[in-house]
Amino acid sequence: MSERIPVIDVDFHPMPRFFDANVSKFLPSKWRDYVARYGLGLGSQTLMGTPPQREHTHRLDAIDGSGRVAVDPAFAKTQVLDQYDLTAAILTCVSPFPPCGPNRPTELGIALNAAFNDSVAETWLDFDPRYHGSIAIARDLHGIVDEVRRCKEGPWGNRFVQVLISPAGQEPLGKPRYWDLFEACAHYNLPIAAHVPPTGPKGTAGGATTYYCELHMNLAAFPMTIIPSMIFEGVFDRFPNLKIALIELGWSFAPMLAWRLDATYNRLRGELPHLKRRPSEYMRDHFWFASQPLEEPEKPEHLDGVYHMLEESGFADKLMYASDYPHWDFDAPGEVMTPYHPMERRRRILGENASKLYGIKLKPNSGILAHPQALAAE
Repeated sequence: MSERIPVIDVDFHPMPRFFDANVSKFLPSKWRDYVARYGLGLGSQTLMGTPPQREHTHRLDAIDGSGRVAVDPAFAKTQVLDQYDLTAAILTCVSPFPPCGPNRPTELGIALNAAFNDSVAETWLDFDPRYHGSIAIARDLHGIVDEVRRCKEGPWGNRFVQVLISPAGQEPLGKPRYWDLFEACAHYNLPIAAHVPPTGPKGTAGGATTYYCELHMNLAAFPMTIIPSMIFEGVFDRFPNLKIALIELGWSFAPMLAWRLDATYNRLRGELPHLKRRPSEYMRDHFWFASQPLEEPEKPEHLDGVYHMLEESGFADKLMYASDYPHWDFDAPGEVMTPYHPMERRRRILGENASKLYGIKLKPNSGILAHPQALAAE
């Protein structure tokens, strides 16, 4: 049997309609009646993105037999889980229901988020054990700790492997207003994943953009605010077991940001007497990064240089594979980690690092061929 590399996909998007029957059936009748009469408010039913003719910016072959995109777990299973023999796919659908909006009471936002999580769990987690869930919450919504507790202690509790938030919020992520959330995640040993926001004016760390390509480029700015805020606010001394995954936000910036954090700290450490270690040490210990969207330099050896910098800077065990299914810029595992890369690097990124972060045991003799030419020999 040819050698294979087990794969875990940490960015796999179910795309249920934000308020279809599968979501609304989990709402209390009070709020079903409210939505029927007053609606959900503006800005909650459509996603930003292009090409505009593609809902959810999907790849063209991701449309199922009913004409929908990423709402059928069986169809998605054939396209990714079975196609690449995945050990697991982490479902990442950031909450489409922000805390409030035009004509939307805060209590409705709480109920909508709970219904959304239950809908994804029932539809996807019950279908295939390789699907693993994220507890989607609106990070500035009160009651988010209760939702984390409800999901982890409910019927799908062992299948929820992280808490999923938008990287954009009312304040930088290290602020004390989020510490109750950090305490709950540390209690349940749940990583927090910050993923590209789906809707609203804060499409980037600086606000709304004019062009989609500008939005796509500016996503890398989110980590530049998240990482310094959490480190300098002392989050990781208060919550030493807290883990943060940055999803669909890139990773090539990590060594340079670590260098800059330390250089700044060396000159201004008098302002930060509460820090017990250098900023780069917190960054290496507490942050994980996903491959998608992977940088594509004109010269492949330049990308190899990026990997060497990441590895030599201590991030070798913090890099994870992400497909971003069903979006147009989907990356297959063999495209992200080709045989050009050393075997140890391929195994870490495609599965081992995610296995350790999420506590998901890798499936033996699964995944992609380590040596694709062996297929022809067989």
